[in-house]
Amino acid sequence: MTPKYARISKHSRLALLALLITTVAGCALNPLSVPVTYQPASNIAPVQGASSVHVHVVGEDQRADKTSVGQYGNNPSATSNNVIDTARDAVQSELQARGFVIDSAPASTIVRVQVQRLSGHFFSSLIFSSYTAELIMHVEVQSPGKAIAYSQSFDETDTYHPSAFASVSDDFGAALSGALTKGVAKLFDDPAFTAALIARR
Repeated sequence: MTPKYARISKHSRLALLALLITTVAGCALNPLSVPVTYQPASNIAPVQGASSVHVHVVGEDQRADKTSVGQYGNNPSATSNNVIDTARDAVQSELQARGFVIDSAPASTIVRVQVQRLSGHFFSSLIFSSYTAELIMHVEVQSPGKAIAYSQSFDETDTYHPSAFASVSDDFGAALSGALTKGVAKLFDDPAFTAALIARR
């Protein structure tokens, strides 16, 4: 007697195979969703004269690929939040911590945060694995008189070694967030940036 499983029709087998291929292909193309976050620095001393400076922070997305932040294996990775808003808010929070007044009025000094690249990748060997991310960010300060008082690019990388209990998404996000944190820190470590804001007129 022929077993029941052997009597599966040729059409049924083909349909099952097609479903399996579609499922695998869908998983391979489904982007990994990763968070990009920023934790403001603590114990920041106010900048002398900052309380009289009104600043409007603008974020601009200048990435060649605005939909991806890298690869995990064969899977593209996309952020679960808005990268440009996060970068803008990071700079804005640091300015506020130093005493600058955030104000979108026309007479305010403009700080333009241009994200040109934020991308990461996963590396694995027999010894260790890691996530590495790169941020390329350009920042300009435009005075109320429309003159460019400051213009500087920052290229920062961060490598994160995954923990045993975190998810792939969190680990990838930690590397991207680390690169952003380094870029913002480098900006505020540049005395010319603060000087351009204070001498806005």
